Parts: sequence; C-alpha cells; structure tokens
Amino acid sequence: METSTGLVVITAALIASRGRLLVARRPPGKKFGLLWEFPGGKVEPGEGLQESLAREIKEELCLDIAVRDLFKTISQREPGMAVDLHAYWCEILGGTLCLHAHVALKWATMPELKGMELTQADRLLRPFLEELSKLP
Repeated sequence: METSTGLVVITAALIASRGRLLVARRPPGKKFGLLWEFPGGKVEPGEGLQESLAREIKEELCLDIAVRDLFKTISQREPGMAVDLHAYWCEILGGTLCLHAHVALKWATMPELKGMELTQADRLLRPFLEELSKLP
C-alpha cells in the first residue's frame, strides 16, 4: 500500500527450517531485479498486515502459511523512497512451493545470508537476524 505521503507499506515472511531462512530472487527487469529478498509484498488498501502477507505468499509461492509473531519493523527513508517493512515469523501449513514472482528460491544459512545481495530494506533486517542465537 502506498499512502498519500508516498510511504510504501510492505510485509516480509521469515520462514525458517533446519537453521535456514527462505529467500527469493527478484526477476531481472523488475525494480531491484536479481536481488534477494524475504518473500512478501505490498499491503493493499483495506488489508491488515498479516492478511496481506498470507495473500502474497499464496500468490507468489503457492504456499499456505500461518503468520506468527512480528519480528521487526524497519523504516527506510531516502530521497524519493519511503518504506515500512514489517517482517513476521511464518510457518508453512501446506501447498507446493512454486515460483510466480521470482526466478529462484534458496534456503540460506546465516553465513550465506550475510554474503547475499539483498534488497535495501531486507539488508537492514540482517543485523537483527544475526543477533539470534538460533532460528525458530
């Protein structure tokens, strides 16, 4: 959702399994093309954050998820860009993983994640994730 002030509100799913986090690579030709991100997307008008995230993951990855606890909200302000990213811990409930909005998926360890080229907002999440003693 983009507010009247130009603020873009987005959500991101932190899906952990066996000490790894699921990250997705954006397609070339799109904004932030070929950068990695935690899957999610823009909140539509009238949608709640958790509702939006569940919808985005279903549309992009064909997965049904339970949106759990809010991990962190990151606010990024740069000339011409204002983003609020709400990152939630999520659990896969069902579905078959597919790619509708990305060109690749990866289950990344924390050391791998540290070396990946992430979108700016997702990069701002990385230090907080590194502080965790273990992934849920």
